Amino acid sequence: MGIVFGAAGSVGRAPLLEGISRGLLGVIGLWMLWQAFRGTHDHVGPEGSAMGFTAGLIPCPLTLFVMIFAISRGVPEAGMAFAVTMMTGVAATLSAVALAAVFFRQQLIRLLETRPQVVTAVTRAIQIVVGLVLVLVGWNAIASG
Repeated sequence: MGIVFGAAGSVGRAPLLEGISRGLLGVIGLWMLWQAFRGTHDHVGPEGSAMGFTAGLIPCPLTLFVMIFAISRGVPEAGMAFAVTMMTGVAATLSAVALAAVFFRQQLIRLLETRPQVVTAVTRAIQIVVGLVLVLVGWNAIASG
């Protein structure tokens, strides 16, 4: 029984991709810190796309486990139905969060239009904090890997 539990805990893991993904997050963090300390106010936001890509490198262990389980039981259709349902739920959730973020961003911009220095200071502080967190995630992946 112990062997089954040990094997189930590692199902769906891809340590190499996980390490690469965390390392890339660290690189993005360094880039964000560089921008924050340099005083760059580039609002194009390529780090959002890069972060989404690197996070997407990590496969979902639950989905892989269910797919392998369904195939082993001879019902791959059930596994596919689960994967599609999970993908649809993730897409709907992320879309709702994105729409809420756009709405609240517009409201916040209207509120802070008269205080550009506050916006600049808060933006820089957030960029520094997030950059440090991402560097720590990347460093932890390198140190433990």
